[in-house]
Amino acid sequence: MKLAFVGVGDAGTRIVDRLVRAERASGRSVSDGNVLVFNTDDAAFRAATAVPDDRRVLLGDTHPAVRRRPDPAEADAVDGAEPADGAGDVDETEAYTSEIDPFGVGGDPETGAAVAEAERPEIRRALDRIDETEVAGTMLVAGLGGGTGTGVGSVLLEELDSIYETPVYVLGALPAATEPDRRALTAARGIRTVVPLADAVFPVDNEAWRRGDPVTERYDAINDAIAARVLALFGAGERDPESVSELRIDPADVTRTLEVGGVASIGHATRELTPDDAGVVTRLLRLLGIADAPESDGADADAATVKRLVRRALESTLTLPCSVDSADRVLVILSGPPDAISRKGFETGRYLLEEETGTVEVLAGDEPVPGATEVTATVVLSNVTDVPRIDEIQRRAVAALDASDAGDDGTTVLGDAADGAADAAARSAADPADGAAGDDATGDSPASEEVQTGNPTDGVTGAQPDGANSEAAAETDNSVSEDGDESVHGFDFTAGDDRGE
Repeated sequence: MKLAFVGVGDAGTRIVDRLVRAERASGRSVSDGNVLVFNTDDAAFRAATAVPDDRRVLLGDTHPAVRRRPDPAEADAVDGAEPADGAGDVDETEAYTSEIDPFGVGGDPETGAAVAEAERPEIRRALDRIDETEVAGTMLVAGLGGGTGTGVGSVLLEELDSIYETPVYVLGALPAATEPDRRALTAARGIRTVVPLADAVFPVDNEAWRRGDPVTERYDAINDAIAARVLALFGAGERDPESVSELRIDPADVTRTLEVGGVASIGHATRELTPDDAGVVTRLLRLLGIADAPESDGADADAATVKRLVRRALESTLTLPCSVDSADRVLVILSGPPDAISRKGFETGRYLLEEETGTVEVLAGDEPVPGATEVTATVVLSNVTDVPRIDEIQRRAVAALDASDAGDDGTTVLGDAADGAADAAARSAADPADGAAGDDATGDSPASEEVQTGNPTDGVTGAQPDGANSEAAAETDNSVSEDGDESVHGFDFTAGDDRGE
């Protein structure tokens, strides 16, 4: 499936750069050069060498709220020039670990959205560089804990949604548990904004992938894992066909799997083929017509191998850890040498997924790769609704908002509704059986009910009913209920005009 990649902010720029590199290395051409990266700080551009210069768009160059990284050459050129307050050398990791990012929009999504609004004409001119006739969809890539990723990203998502008739997906990196609460608040608002607008959202949980290390030390490994999974999903079938497929994956299969909307997660597992597995000599003899085709017991062995591989993919570190039985639809893609992928293997893998996920809507397809030395299973779980990390980010966001917005007059921005949501979330964390809308949460505050997650009909991550996307898009700026509580997809973290938060 051909996709345009549009990166926003530092994380989005780095991930798109890694996607382009992975395309070249794997031979899967997904974007065909249809890439763009937007940022309010050009530092990430310098490292994104796989993205052409004319596909990098610097926003807010003259905006008073955007802080520019000091240029030593310019400072040296002015005799006796003093550096601006706070300017100078800054640790490259500071922008990812400090409470206030030093450059760009300072980690503030409201500023990011304001900059993007002012730069809409420039954004539209840049989007003209995407040949939408050559792609079947667009993927917006951003860090949901950052001011540029969430703020500028929300405006970009609105633009993409309004001008493209093809699906628009979002891949968003979630902050790790060790990152500041402010980022959790920004990420919660970001999810609240993008889920109703995008055709599907792929959050990537940095906490699950950092494996105990500082998240800044794991960026390269995480981005490699993201690129491998995105290309395994959308790049399947984009190689030139060299052999007959059992059930070749089609872009329509991917679109159908994701059309239910909401939040999606990807599992991935690879098995290196040994001479016994691959039967190198035997396969060569078969190609020469000397050896007979494998008997049924060989097919049984292939089916068992595929079943184990699919299970490993399902039990692997998902891009977003979740309860697999909360998925609406599932897609499995098998990639490898043609004789390692059998129809019986497909049937076995599909049956396993039906059992584990509890849904009969399981699609399957393959990607034959002659000469491959490994077989790969990629599993996509669409519209998952039981996601502990999003629950945790939501609780941190409510607590952070309650603490930071207490204000000098002792009042909170959200008043009683936020208090009810925070109380409900705390009760849910303490006693999951009661749920966020338990006996003490039922009262006057609608937010008490909406804060719960894991409910396919009205949970935070669940897809909205048909037609809800357009309504949510129209109400993103101020989604105020009749009772005065602002909420989209269960989140209640807004105050005033919050476009881009």
